[in-house]
Amino acid sequence: MAISEQVRDLDVNPNVTKTVTLDLQSIIPVDNEGDEVYVTSAVTTAVSKITGSANITPIFLREFKAGYSKSSGFQTPPFDIDSSNGNTLRISIDGSSYYSITLTSGSGLSGEDIADDLQTKISALGGSGGAAEGDLGFLNALVEYSENRFKITSGTVSNTYTGVGKSSVLVISGTSDDASSSLGFDIPTESESLSAKQATETQLATSYTSGVVLNVVDVDDYQAGEAFTITDGENREYFVASGIDTGNTEITIAESGLNNTYAAGSIVQRIFERDTTADLASPYEDIDALVRFQLRSIANQIDFTS
Repeated sequence: MAISEQVRDLDVNPNVTKTVTLDLQSIIPVDNEGDEVYVTSAVTTAVSKITGSANITPIFLREFKAGYSKSSGFQTPPFDIDSSNGNTLRISIDGSSYYSITLTSGSGLSGEDIADDLQTKISALGGSGGAAEGDLGFLNALVEYSENRFKITSGTVSNTYTGVGKSSVLVISGTSDDASSSLGFDIPTESESLSAKQATETQLATSYTSGVVLNVVDVDDYQAGEAFTITDGENREYFVASGIDTGNTEITIAESGLNNTYAAGSIVQRIFERDTTADLASPYEDIDALVRFQLRSIANQIDFTS
């Protein structure tokens, strides 16, 4: 059974309501080899504030992955935003070009103040006349501040965090008066870079008793300078590879070697950065959050002036 929801813009014209219809549908996507799938849908006949016509594309969702960028959390409020302390950032969403954002100046600002300002500036990029006009990644982007971290979430969802059709957010320094350091985006946590890193592992091809060389079954795409762990189920140690020999499938370690001996078959695994605040998962974790995302996406496109 379809559900009709009334949406309003309380700032522009609070007395005007528009209807968005939510439903569950069975469709056959072109990429699904003729098999049907169940999707949630959000549809409206309201006029778009960007195109000026009633052609807002319905949203059909079967994926939950939404790309994001989080600040480091090492910069804490109050924040001072101005040309001397920094007031610009550049942002790319879903693989777009980088667009510059100039934050509103102020002193003693809270994280919530800046998050609200970021939300407004990023959404404006995707709005009518914006540099990324009509791009839902910007128009529907969500900015939050929690636990001393800013989190910018893409306004789209996808089945991938990387590659073609990805949902992603990248924040880099401004071209001048850079605010990335003061806000913690100089050391970000990003869904795209985390998703691109794989927890690969191999095994010792021969036993290790001493020395600086580990003979392994394969070295995949390992690189010198990466961190690893080795375990035989009883002992575990950590080390950084000083060299990788692809021809002989060898990993060279520090001159001090390892403290324990390890039999052939012991596991050697590459370790890497993770998101310390959560597993790499979509910010939308249930149907309620997904439906609210659809409603927000449609409402952000509606012309409420009439």
